[in-house]
Amino acid sequence: RNMRIFIAIKLNNYIKSYLKGVADSLEPYFLKARFTHYDNYHITLKFIGESNRMQFNKVVTAVKSAASESYSFTLETMGPGSFRRKNKHIVYCDVKNSDKLQRLYDVIIKNLKKVETDIGNSSFSPHITLAREAVLIDSFPKINIKSTEIEVDSICVMESTRVDGKLTYIPRYTAKLKELAQ
Repeated sequence: RNMRIFIAIKLNNYIKSYLKGVADSLEPYFLKARFTHYDNYHITLKFIGESNRMQFNKVVTAVKSAASESYSFTLETMGPGSFRRKNKHIVYCDVKNSDKLQRLYDVIIKNLKKVETDIGNSSFSPHITLAREAVLIDSFPKINIKSTEIEVDSICVMESTRVDGKLTYIPRYTAKLKELAQ
């Protein structure tokens, strides 16, 4: 069977709780919104799309290689933001792009190309989606939110599917990054 997959940084429960707090603080500013489920918070590194078993295995090979070439690091969250899609908004928590994150992304792309995966031409804009189809009451609020650090020690291939009608992201393969020598 085909799977809809993407490569991501999974987030720990501390970060998920932080993100839930950010989302909760924004909720009063929307007439309606589809908030991201707690377990679905992640940073997408590369969306792949519909994949058969052979394509999935190629992506796993690329992720395994990329992880073996990359060291763990930390990222910093920034404030919430939004961008319009038609007449609604996608609301996100911004992530400060760092040299280490950009390098990880570049290594993933290089390894996907090595295994002949069609990767398209999307640009890399790291963020964590908090809500989709958001309708604002007024303009997007200027809320000061304390930033927090995200430890990045692995990358994974996630499946996007529906379980009992609910959008669910299931980790199908996880690769540990190399630990930085202390």
